Amino acid sequence: MKENTENTEKTEAAEETELAEERKTGQKRRKKLSGRKKLAIALAAFVLFVGGVLGGLQLGVVWADKTWVHWRPDYEKTDITAVLDKAELTDEDYELLYRQTGLTKLGIDGLLEAGKKSQILKIQEFYFEEHSVSCERFNPFTYSEKLDDIIPLAELEDGDIVVTATTHVSGWRLGHAALVVDGSQKKLAEAFGPGDLSELTYISSFTDLADIMILRPKFSQEFRSEVAAYAQENLIGVPYSFATGILSPKYREGKFTDTQCAHLVWYAYKHFGVDLDSNGGLVVTPPEIANSPYVEVVQIYGFDPVKLWK
Repeated sequence: MKENTENTEKTEAAEETELAEERKTGQKRRKKLSGRKKLAIALAAFVLFVGGVLGGLQLGVVWADKTWVHWRPDYEKTDITAVLDKAELTDEDYELLYRQTGLTKLGIDGLLEAGKKSQILKIQEFYFEEHSVSCERFNPFTYSEKLDDIIPLAELEDGDIVVTATTHVSGWRLGHAALVVDGSQKKLAEAFGPGDLSELTYISSFTDLADIMILRPKFSQEFRSEVAAYAQENLIGVPYSFATGILSPKYREGKFTDTQCAHLVWYAYKHFGVDLDSNGGLVVTPPEIANSPYVEVVQIYGFDPVKLWK
């Protein structure tokens, strides 16, 4: 009897041990399943977050394109040949020509001095024509509005600045800028985008865009040529960075280690003591250069001649 009791106790003890092991195994499985479930939820949340961000960026692209207006004259085109034939133009003549061509006194005088009256008439014709505009991608979530034709331009001079409002990253219409380093050859110093180095390009980078503004800093031609030469010799082959001015100094003399389009233009003039950043922030942008009190317009296309880039 005693032996049976001991056997029974051993059996019960073994069963309890087995049950305990099963409970431990079950707990481990539940923990593992719970961990997997949490991981799956976290991954799903991450995917949804990334998808939401990417979707938001793409919606920004659509919004920026749909809300942008390609400005065209809402007034009549007039015959300007008699005005261009005058020996001397008045302020009223220059105002008329500006509204008819987008060329200011600087632009008109430059073409007349070069014997290119026909170019002024060609510019007027293009100014009033209706052109097809398309939104084209050239970097992730980065687009520009482009024309189906090439914009005829004024004479370029060394040190001129070319800007456009067409470039937008998602919903941020930051624009684009470049510095003319050789006006006769229409050569630019330009920083395109992430992954690129600043390089020497040509005005053709801008002439198929849906708007353009040529600016001339209010300094002597000799000074502007000096700035252009400095840029050509020292500001080429530098990595592009959106964070220039935030993660790296906006200006360090002799240490031009990263840049972006407007920063390159700004840096070239800053080296000679001229600050073209109209608001003086950490980051300089194309519209801030366009609104600098140190520049004046040579030519516009696609911009409202009154509002410009305000």
